[in-house]
Amino acid sequence: MNPWVVDAILATGFLALALIGHFADTGNANFTYRDPDALSVLMTLAAAVPYYFRRHAPLVVLLISELAVVVLTVREYQTGATPTVLLVGVYTVGAWSPKRDRAIGVGSMALGLAIVSLVGIPDASGAELVFNAVLYLAAYLFGSTVRNRRLYMEQLEQRAAELEKDREEEARRAVAEERLHIAQELHDVVAHSMGVIAVQAGVGAHVIDNDPAEAKKSLEAIAQTSRTTLTEIRRMLGVLRDDDGATYTPAPGLADLDRLVRDVGSAGLEVDVKREGTQSDLPPGVDFTAYRIVQEALTNVLKHAGPARATVTIGYEPGTLSLDIVDDGRGVNGRAAAGGHGLVGMRERVAVYGGSFTAGPRTGGGFGVSIHLPYEQCP
Repeated sequence: MNPWVVDAILATGFLALALIGHFADTGNANFTYRDPDALSVLMTLAAAVPYYFRRHAPLVVLLISELAVVVLTVREYQTGATPTVLLVGVYTVGAWSPKRDRAIGVGSMALGLAIVSLVGIPDASGAELVFNAVLYLAAYLFGSTVRNRRLYMEQLEQRAAELEKDREEEARRAVAEERLHIAQELHDVVAHSMGVIAVQAGVGAHVIDNDPAEAKKSLEAIAQTSRTTLTEIRRMLGVLRDDDGATYTPAPGLADLDRLVRDVGSAGLEVDVKREGTQSDLPPGVDFTAYRIVQEALTNVLKHAGPARATVTIGYEPGTLSLDIVDDGRGVNGRAAAGGHGLVGMRERVAVYGGSFTAGPRTGGGFGVSIHLPYEQCP
């Protein structure tokens, strides 16, 4: 229900009780109250009417109502239900007012009780005055308890809203990071494939006049590499489009190394693969990272080393995967240039897993890349 409606109903009830009590004949033989007059009626109205605005201005309502009750009391008018109405005013200040207003409200009630006690309450003992003071204090403490609980619940709701916002932000951040990762993978796929295609196109252009059969092989290799690359690009772009229900090819790993070797072999780079240690299952992220590093390293050999032969050595140790990719081509080449992104990308991939990365020309010719990727073994 609307709070204004609740306060209106409450104030109307207070007003009716206050007026009835003010004009009622108490039949008290020990004390005779003053007859109602314009001042007493005005004070009775002032004690009850402000409660129509109880939650809008709690302190003002309490001060006006209290002043009216004090005037009725010290002027020896019939107060009726007006002292009881003050209990609601004290409670409201305790429940809805800021600290400063609460202090003023408590101080005003203490002052009012002090004035009434000095003047004296008609037909009332000191014990009744103390009892009334205890009632007012209890009403204030109850209001303060309600206020504290309300503020606590508001803090819980705010905290829950902040946590929900944090979760949504974390989810958006995770999606953005994953898409950035996919974009990096897309770059690697395109860079590798374009390197192979560029080499094959160069070979085909060089031999097409003298050896058409060799040129045809180059064109077939370009076609195969293009089809494979397009398939992987479509898979990655499908992820970026958020196609619900789509199925994607699993990410490549070292198990796909033979296919990679065939691709670069068709481009003119002979690659030997050696495996050392006991082969074991790798975490998907490590397996994928290792594949991309080998792919990037062999692409660099194709692009920069000239006529060369490469060797990929995969070492399996408990909790560590090592990769060594070496070639016998030109030792110092474009791979060492500061502006290249291949070595930087490999270094970043290794850094994600806290591994070690070294790369540089080899003594006696050629170039070498050495990687160590630590990982947690499955129990």
